[in-house]
Amino acid sequence: KELIPFKYDSVWCFSEGLAVVKLNGKYGAVDKTGKEIVKPKYDSAFYFSEGLAPVELNGKSGFIDKTGKEVIKLQYETTENFYDGVVAVELDMKWGLLDKKGKYIVKPKYDSIKYFSEGMAAVELDYKWGYIDKSGKEVIKIKYDDAEYFSEGRALVKLGNKWGYIDKNGKEEIAVKYDEETNFREGFAQVRIGDKWAFIDKNGKEITKFKYDKVSSFSGGLADVTIDEKVGFVDTAGKEVISPKYDKSSNAILGVAWVSLNEKKGIIDKTGKVIIPV
Repeated sequence: KELIPFKYDSVWCFSEGLAVVKLNGKYGAVDKTGKEIVKPKYDSAFYFSEGLAPVELNGKSGFIDKTGKEVIKLQYETTENFYDGVVAVELDMKWGLLDKKGKYIVKPKYDSIKYFSEGMAAVELDYKWGYIDKSGKEVIKIKYDDAEYFSEGRALVKLGNKWGYIDKNGKEEIAVKYDEETNFREGFAQVRIGDKWAFIDKNGKEITKFKYDKVSSFSGGLADVTIDEKVGFVDTAGKEVISPKYDKSSNAILGVAWVSLNEKKGIIDKTGKVIIPV
């Protein structure tokens, strides 16, 4: 059954029961019956989040609700999507926070605001970074050279050319000493010193030596590691359960991963046992 007629130039995925559509260079939205809830009239539009969607017309952005009503005036230069009832907006080249009624939580004063994660967002002011909570309170002092979003209670921060991790109280849980880092996943993160990578846990303990040329994040208790262009796997204890010998691999899903050797593929489990030979 044809739900949405074949007349649009583009149709995006449904979000909260509505999908953004494009017709003759203008954007609107349809419901799952194909009914046009928002006539295509905007210069851009994004997916609905918490009942509202950002739209732009003549260089100004605001928000519409799921009936198409403009509930937050189109007056901003840039907007994000709502997260837990708050959204970052840009006005006169400064960023602030709005609630869902369009009321300022924080008037535009920051040079940049990254998206909220675990209730906190990194903010930039005069080339330094800190963190605010959803009430707009600066909960971690603006002093870092860069800062990333929180993941599993830790956030990447940069001082000079080195990176470390802080907790939500601003305590440096893992020393600022690494050349490159990633966010935590399944309790572990990848860190680099020089040209070699290793893994650390959330207390900063290095569970492997710095010997890998490339590493991936953990998935299903395994992470792939590369030495001299050969791929193997380590477990969350840092043990090489599969020594680097394959040409390529996938992330482990449900305890298995595909591997390739000499352009042939096979499947192994998380112990290294061959399920389907290469």
